[in-house]
Amino acid sequence: MNITCSQCSKNYWISDDVVYQICHKKLLCTDCGEVIPIEAWILDEDELTAFSSGDALKKDVVSNLKKLYPMPHVLLKARTLITGRDNFKSLENLLNTDPALAGRVLKIANSAYYGMSGRVSSIQMAATVLGSDTLLQIITLLGHSKMLGRDLQGYRQEAGNLWKHSLAVAICAKLIEETFHSRNGEDAFLAGLMHDAGKIILDGYLQERQPLFKRYKELTRAPITVAEAKILEFTHADIGCELCRKWNLPDPLATAIKYHHSPAESGGNRLAYILNLANHMAKDITLATEEPSALPDEALEFLSFTDIGLKDLARKAAEAFEYLEEDTY
Repeated sequence: MNITCSQCSKNYWISDDVVYQICHKKLLCTDCGEVIPIEAWILDEDELTAFSSGDALKKDVVSNLKKLYPMPHVLLKARTLITGRDNFKSLENLLNTDPALAGRVLKIANSAYYGMSGRVSSIQMAATVLGSDTLLQIITLLGHSKMLGRDLQGYRQEAGNLWKHSLAVAICAKLIEETFHSRNGEDAFLAGLMHDAGKIILDGYLQERQPLFKRYKELTRAPITVAEAKILEFTHADIGCELCRKWNLPDPLATAIKYHHSPAESGGNRLAYILNLANHMAKDITLATEEPSALPDEALEFLSFTDIGLKDLARKAAEAFEYLEEDTY
């Protein structure tokens, strides 16, 4: 990579292999002592300005949210109907308008994960035996699986990778909420499923700017959120938050998704810390790493957890993931 001192015009050449080690450091020109901002030379300014970014681009993205990622209509109606036992028959009628979906709901309801193997024969029975929260969880899983299961060329993720990761995060988030806080974990589960949904919406925009992303990632080795912020001036977490608001989901859930990479900025949103921790735990489940990932100290401290306290939960999450991945994808 070639860089030039803005003060005396002295030229320097830096090997691409070491740019990531020095790109955020202050380097001084050997001739005049001027500070040379390395990062400013990583991307060509003309290439950057060829694409829209910032508020103008974000406005365009937000205006297309419902078109790019509409809430599955069955999920929308199901969330409305599941408010009490009296609506179970209406819910069954709704699901029966889509026999394939109804069949998949019953298949999952009868899976080993829920311990009802072969005993659930109708949607009403599923709601009665498993409870409305569990039934909604199943419908939520199926409502998102198709969209989250596709390949993301802009993010270079093969089909199924985003779904597996999102499912693992959802399972971990639900277990964290229920095990350590004795709360209903359905919002945590939904937040886990949706935490990276912004990637689906931004994927096309990344494809358009792929040379910029590729160069920035390769030279800086920065996380994808840093690359997004540099090139788009917002991240997939920001767009995921906007999507939740478009869907009229609870604001704490939307806020948690926005800050799941930086929970300290969430104003004490507990779910943001849960997602942050679940996101790290999920990597061990889906990537099958030999060495467990380092868990975020910030989230562990806020949630009053210890590494040891999470070991049993991680085992349960891995078992649940194995069952649900097979039945939903």
